Amino acid sequence: MSNECDYCHFREPMPFTCKFCGGSFCYNHRLPESHNCPGLIKLKERVHESGTFYPHDQGLTFKKERQSPFHPVFKALSVLKASYSLTILAIVLMSFFLEYIIGYKYFFYFALYPSDVFYQPLKLAVNLVTHMFLHSGGFHLLFNMLLLYFFGPELERRIGGKKFLNVYFLTGIAGGVGYVLWSLLIYFIFNSPPSPAVGASGALFGIFACLAILAPDIRVYLLFIPIPMKLTQALVFFTFLDIIFIVMGDPIALSAHLSGAAAGLVMGWWIKKKGKHIVGY
Repeated sequence: MSNECDYCHFREPMPFTCKFCGGSFCYNHRLPESHNCPGLIKLKERVHESGTFYPHDQGLTFKKERQSPFHPVFKALSVLKASYSLTILAIVLMSFFLEYIIGYKYFFYFALYPSDVFYQPLKLAVNLVTHMFLHSGGFHLLFNMLLLYFFGPELERRIGGKKFLNVYFLTGIAGGVGYVLWSLLIYFIFNSPPSPAVGASGALFGIFACLAILAPDIRVYLLFIPIPMKLTQALVFFTFLDIIFIVMGDPIALSAHLSGAAAGLVMGWWIKKKGKHIVGY
């Protein structure tokens, strides 16, 4: 079964199989009427000719194929391969377990240390990418992966897999750069030593902001506010909270959130201007 919709060629993590024609289709074209199903047309013609919905005289039999015991594994791998956002989620989960298995050395080599800008600039450049796959704890991991699970595939469906990867990594790198610059500024002004940063928050806020530009009317529920709000309103709300917490001296790398969101807004505006996103979702 292909992971691309046979009608519009979108990459669908879990495609639907049409029982009439056997094709693979995305959520929007899963119904026979939505993809002009040739199998349904032929069935209607047979029903019209035979006068009955069940053409027993044709001697149709159905044989159920035996599935391999590894079918669930192959299906899971197929889903991951079809969606870059879910692939990233799986890599982050594996990285989180490696943090506990390997320990401090794993964290040291892949976390983002602002001081490396003076002593190890090449390591800093590499860690601008690797720090996005590390997390400081279970709650940090859960919050970020929920954002990636709900908003990553939605953006990927609209702009395609390759552009999604561009948004993820470029906004994540922008978040890391923003954190490094902010940490150095705080160090030179208040003589406060910078702390290492880990997490995909910069990239996820970039995805959130980019999607807010392309689909501003999507409504979401926040966990602590049982009232639906537009995606743009939610982005403004989170941005306002980050600014407040930065002023209060919160230790979370909120400068990475804001930098990633700013990069996401720019990329969303550019994609929308070029008309390279999908409409109708």
